[in-house]
Amino acid sequence: MSDHHTDERERSLRKTRRRFLQAAGAAGVAGLAGCAGSNTDTDTTTGDDTGGGGGGGGGGTTTAAEELPMTDRTFVTATADVPKDMQFNPYGQKYPERIAFALFENLIYVNEATSKFMPGVLESWDIGSDTVTLSVRDGYHWHNGNAVTAEDVAFKLKLEIYDGAALSNIVEAKDVSVVDDSTVELGLQRTVSDEVFLYSLKPIALDTPPKTFQKFLDAYESDGEAPGLTELKIEEPNGTGPFEFVRAGNQEVVAERFADHPDADNVNFPRMKWNYLSSNQKQWQALRTNTVDGIDNVFTPQNIAKSYGDHVREIPMPANWGMGIMFNHEHEHYGQQNVKRAVQYVIDREKLARSAGSKMHVPVDVPSGLPGNFNGSYEEWLGDSMSQFDKYEPNQEKAASLLREAGFEKKNGTWMDASGKTLKFPYKIPAGWNDWTAGGQSIVQDLNDFGIEASLNPSQSYWGDIYGNQNYTVAGLGWADGKVYPYFTLNKLLNGFRSRTILKFPRKVEVTPLGEPNGQKRTVELEPELKELAGLTGEEAKQKTQELAWIVNRHLPMAPLMEKLDQSWLTTDHWNTIKPEDEDAIVDWPPYYLPREGKLTAKPK
Repeated sequence: MSDHHTDERERSLRKTRRRFLQAAGAAGVAGLAGCAGSNTDTDTTTGDDTGGGGGGGGGGTTTAAEELPMTDRTFVTATADVPKDMQFNPYGQKYPERIAFALFENLIYVNEATSKFMPGVLESWDIGSDTVTLSVRDGYHWHNGNAVTAEDVAFKLKLEIYDGAALSNIVEAKDVSVVDDSTVELGLQRTVSDEVFLYSLKPIALDTPPKTFQKFLDAYESDGEAPGLTELKIEEPNGTGPFEFVRAGNQEVVAERFADHPDADNVNFPRMKWNYLSSNQKQWQALRTNTVDGIDNVFTPQNIAKSYGDHVREIPMPANWGMGIMFNHEHEHYGQQNVKRAVQYVIDREKLARSAGSKMHVPVDVPSGLPGNFNGSYEEWLGDSMSQFDKYEPNQEKAASLLREAGFEKKNGTWMDASGKTLKFPYKIPAGWNDWTAGGQSIVQDLNDFGIEASLNPSQSYWGDIYGNQNYTVAGLGWADGKVYPYFTLNKLLNGFRSRTILKFPRKVEVTPLGEPNGQKRTVELEPELKELAGLTGEEAKQKTQELAWIVNRHLPMAPLMEKLDQSWLTTDHWNTIKPEDEDAIVDWPPYYLPREGKLTAKPK
């Protein structure tokens, strides 16, 4: 455990079905921006200066904002959320996740490439074996003028715990206490690694003013439930971020610089504006025609990116997730380990990544449940054992052998089970995800060529089908958890809500020892194994990670196929900003985090 201080500088999976359904609904919109068409899922009546207008220009690293005069530029960006429909209760539907990054302050921030944590509302943290002490940074205010105190942070943490956030796995609400105006103390249910604890804080923003939400916390504390929490609609939020909500029109959202934010001196422009651009194509066109100054995340093929001006700067950001195959383990065919492994042997992951867009996608090298294929960071965790893992390189002979072992036979070019039922692969994906559509076509072609009757089924009702009525056989969804630290994706695949409820993956498995595919099998109960991993560090964490990655490699609760980079975009004709290699660029998301640091500033008009 360690003591993190200021100088050391994704909403998490929820346990409850209700909470997860909300996340799925949000994902349907945000996915449009991130994947074309979000693993999270995410108005014009203005005379505001759009900050567009031609011209190239470099735009090097900005100097401190306080050295620059205030300008009257508006930073114009885009949203795929319908402005007139959005509301600002984070526990309800149609919450604009991306806009919220500007309006509310996160407790902490993290560089997803390095797992380096930076202060937000919390300026420091001391993580012990039994307790955690959190220190609140001085100077934050709610947009109504009230000072932010430790009471506000404790209130939010309790609400999150009761609602089933990741933090609830390691802290109980009764063990959250306020020491003084700037200090919160948490009692731990068990020892956890620093990364596990801090990542549980990462998705939490200070977005629930106690006056508005007090009745719901009271209900949780008295009855364990908070009826009406998800139905509450907030049209005018009381925020804590560097920008204060002004209005949401039919086609835009406008927010103004909040002068009482502790980083306000780093922000030298008076407002942000989000234009409603409902598709990737519209967002591409906005960048091409200089009607926006940046976009937080939109998948852009190379041929489109080349059409942007030289002043449009791309900031690639490791997503730590990508397309995988989600199997319904209650299905008579895809509940069988041999069938899943055969499918993995048939798919050419290299071709898949090229089809989806090779610049922003890489194939999974070793299907192990560990992200980090862009920079090979997963290799440090697997170490010398990596050579023992099955890479599932395309091999139709192995695939055929596995299917025959499972009782299938190929008749007239098509695989059928012992009762004569055709092995079908109706691959459901979200409609409008352009890169996944192209990649899905590659998958379907491989499987059809092999004799599995495959089809690609983009669905407008995808999220309801998967998380609502669970109507699917096989589907495309992100296999990794969005964090480079391996515990989180291993827990998601083997023990998390999706694994239990959507994949219907068994709670215990039979597996041979690591590196011995033909060894004697033993029974492994997954939940206690993941709980143990959460508290391990160093070599012990590495060894346990390898053992659980071996289970993923053999059992394939999902088939990891590829990983992606997110693409954020900033213009430099009217804006000073940084180059992608500055690690502050790799924090969600550049248009919202960089102004806090004085690294996205307006040039004088």
